Amino acid sequence: MTVRTSIIACVVLGSLGRPVLAQDAKKPPPIEFSGDLSLVAVSGNTSVSTFAVNEKLIRRVDRWEFKQDFGNVYGKTDGVETSKLVRSGLRADYSLTDHFALYALTAYDRNKFAGIKARYAEGLGGVAKILATAVDQFNVEAGYQLTQQQNLIGPTHNFSALRVASNWKRSFTKASYFFEGVEYLADLQDSQDYRVNSETNVVAPLSSHVGMKFSYVVRFANEPPLNAVGTAPLRKTDRIFSAGIQVTY
Repeated sequence: MTVRTSIIACVVLGSLGRPVLAQDAKKPPPIEFSGDLSLVAVSGNTSVSTFAVNEKLIRRVDRWEFKQDFGNVYGKTDGVETSKLVRSGLRADYSLTDHFALYALTAYDRNKFAGIKARYAEGLGGVAKILATAVDQFNVEAGYQLTQQQNLIGPTHNFSALRVASNWKRSFTKASYFFEGVEYLADLQDSQDYRVNSETNVVAPLSSHVGMKFSYVVRFANEPPLNAVGTAPLRKTDRIFSAGIQVTY
């Protein structure tokens, strides 16, 4: 069984095998904001500096939920830039029922060390709210997406894709939680061109609005872009681990 078949099977079986429970979670606030910052600085025999910043804003109006997010990972080693990943996104969800919603999104990311000069995406789809309680929220998403990818080496790659995703949030207290999200994107014209993104977060509270956040992100591309002639091929997987302070309101 291939990787892409396994991912789709797990998502589908998970949604069919778990009954939709009554939504007894408290009504979420109309506005939510969170931002986190991680810093690493080393000097002496080597000079390394890395920072990661993430920000998310959510606005809820009746059946609508609007989300804006931004992230940046930047690093230097001995004064030479060694990492630079920028991403941003906008998304709107409209709830048709307590357990099903429609979404529209647009996203942008840039990572020259992964061969991506600029990548834009626009998508539409549906969200099944499989589990919605005061402790657990588990959603499954599926939709269609258009991608415009400008590579550092080689031609621009424009394609349509299938998007399947799931996310689970387990709340321990008001300010502490565990989050796991997985996204699968498959090029509908090339069966070997697919990506898998995952994000794992653990937040431990320091106060009612401040906490320690530990995050692990994996970005996998089965067919990474070309690299410059005479250099090693680009690797398929990027992994990002960060630990820092998160502020939430």
